[in-house]
Amino acid sequence: MKKLISLFKDTSLFRRSYIICLFFCSVSFIQIPAYVLLVFLFLWGVALLTYNAIVYHTLLKTRFGIWLILFILVTFITAVIHIKDNFFYNLIINLHIAICFFVFYSIHTEPRFNFRRELYSTCRFIVYTTTVVGIIGIACLMAGISFEVLWIKFIVYENRFTGLYTNPNILGFVSVCGVFCAHMLTKADFIRESEKNRVSRIWIATSLGVNGVGLFLCDSNSSLVLMICYCVFFLGYKLFGNERHFTFKQVAIKTLSIFLLGIFLVLSVFAVRYITQSGFTNILEKTNTVIETVNEDEGEEMLVATGRITFTHENKNIDSGRFVLWRQAAHMFKDFPLFGIGKGNIYDYGKMTFENGIKFSNLYGESLSEFVTDFHNGYATLLVCSGIVGFILFAIFGIRFSKHLIVNIFRDGSLSESTLPCIFAFLCAYLVFAFFEKALLFDVSFQVLFFWQMLGYASCFLEKYEPDHLESVYFFKQRFRKGLF
Repeated sequence: MKKLISLFKDTSLFRRSYIICLFFCSVSFIQIPAYVLLVFLFLWGVALLTYNAIVYHTLLKTRFGIWLILFILVTFITAVIHIKDNFFYNLIINLHIAICFFVFYSIHTEPRFNFRRELYSTCRFIVYTTTVVGIIGIACLMAGISFEVLWIKFIVYENRFTGLYTNPNILGFVSVCGVFCAHMLTKADFIRESEKNRVSRIWIATSLGVNGVGLFLCDSNSSLVLMICYCVFFLGYKLFGNERHFTFKQVAIKTLSIFLLGIFLVLSVFAVRYITQSGFTNILEKTNTVIETVNEDEGEEMLVATGRITFTHENKNIDSGRFVLWRQAAHMFKDFPLFGIGKGNIYDYGKMTFENGIKFSNLYGESLSEFVTDFHNGYATLLVCSGIVGFILFAIFGIRFSKHLIVNIFRDGSLSESTLPCIFAFLCAYLVFAFFEKALLFDVSFQVLFFWQMLGYASCFLEKYEPDHLESVYFFKQRFRKGLF
């Protein structure tokens, strides 16, 4: 019994279990059991959130937590205002937000916790799993195996490679995560301080290759932007992070260098993607021809992909329909500008506002449409769901955290073998990525929780640079921790 209670109190175990379960919620065939398990993990998360808040005062110890507490209060007010419409679903989303804030982001409140061990465990899981799942997916693709079962479009979805995942955009995101985690596992300081063994270079190289192929074949432009921005921001740190004082000429030269290298990187990545897609298209045409010939000779039936797969969007619009979604978001925001409508009401209010409802909302059928409705823009979704009040509170938190992180990461020039520059680059890239995908907050998904987990690890580094945040300040004659604001 004591061991069970000890496991319940293990916040690190919960975070690892939750993020792994969310990852498998995006994998074909095991998606349903993963979602069933997620329900129990979610209840564990709510109980753990309550326990930590009461026993360890997590809410009052969280850095810049006052803005997060106020944001949750606003989202609850929004749910109450629209209490007749999907109140229970909005309440679930509110609890999800609280888990993001005070279980994942608040890692820094846990005393004497070696967060690098947890980060190492997460990175190793991502590298190993994405590599194995990617190899299986590519092998199925080369064997010409492709079929549809209910909502699962195995291997190929609308002319794009999905691998074993449920959507090509998810494949793109986890591929970037695989590259990002593999990069962190090469850092000597990280391995030493986590007190773990170095991951084999063969695994690292294989992971980079497999995830790179997956990223190119899924044709996810948003994930490609995420990868490019990660490289650009990391390059920016390498140029500006190792020195404390710069002349105007040095700043100008380095900025121009980043700009030119960024352009070169964009052109190179798109060229490599085109070559990879064309190469696999030609290989598949020849391979499938051979397979069909063998089948005719032996009189056997084999499931072979039909049609010519080019691994490019069937929708040739550069925005893939997002511009329509963003215009609809603007229209709905104007109707409820102050506190928003709540995540659970996007679908229903969309049907009342627009003749055909929210674009893409009926993609998976009427029964599931409310669970897939989103504006494919984290900022637009935030604005519509929580209104201008919630958006401002969230922005204040983001600006406060970003300011302190940027000041400290460029203040210390000895971070070349640390994971902090990698995490910093990924967080910055993710903020760009959030303009094009379901991201930031209002989605119970691997993408969202992975972001908040990385944000939590970044906050742990701030504890090292700014330990004085635990000092007290007085507000209306009440004593609060300085870092709360």
